[in-house]
Amino acid sequence: MSKFYILGVSHQKRESSDFIMLREEGQPAVNFIHFISPVVIVIDGTPHLVGKSACIVYTPGHRQEYMANGSSFKNDYITVQVDDPDFLPRYGIPANEIFYIRDAHEITHRLEWISWAAADKTEPHGKDIDEAITDVFATLGKLRIESDPQFNRLMATKQRFIALRDEMRKDPGAWNVEKMSQKVWLTRSRFSVLYNEFFGIPPNAELISFKIEHAKHLLATTNKLIAEIAASCGHKSVEHFTRIFTKRVGETPTQFRKNS
Repeated sequence: MSKFYILGVSHQKRESSDFIMLREEGQPAVNFIHFISPVVIVIDGTPHLVGKSACIVYTPGHRQEYMANGSSFKNDYITVQVDDPDFLPRYGIPANEIFYIRDAHEITHRLEWISWAAADKTEPHGKDIDEAITDVFATLGKLRIESDPQFNRLMATKQRFIALRDEMRKDPGAWNVEKMSQKVWLTRSRFSVLYNEFFGIPPNAELISFKIEHAKHLLATTNKLIAEIAASCGHKSVEHFTRIFTKRVGETPTQFRKNS
């Protein structure tokens, strides 16, 4: 489960008729806003008049600008730092784009509980809040009105890639690019192109990184032999594993274990 740190949360917050929000540098967090009343949202310099039940999810560092449309308005919002970089596409949620949802009270109701739980200092709610925030975004993905078939197909493909990426992290030694491409029903060349587009890194390069992190974890937390760790990372040769590990980490597996 993703871990969240809440920077701000509110439900049905009312703003004045002259309210303007402008964050040129955005925020160091994900900011989800559900507009209960019509507002104007500016994207790439173009103002968009949106109706009630419009939503937007700003990613960290993205410019934010929206304002009242001549009358007071209400909104729900939650601003969170999250440890999972894939959690928006995981639920089919577009980033930094306007979209609409149905059954908006479902979102308001969930954010009302989170607002209460975050403000209640008498009981520990950490795990419950993480589950509740995850539920907000999962519900948001389900309630999103699907108006762009091309976007929906792209998100469905990316969700398959994210699920594959999760499996790669758990057991990197079981994978190679051929197996990865077969898992998502694509040719190896097409898979490699899309993986790089989605995650900004070639699949084989990221697989090596996962193997190194897996090896570091085993070296630091177990007494397994170097040969066993090399095998669990998919290396038949201890020498080859040691060479790659040393090049990436700057010290041999034995040195890393000792220093850990």
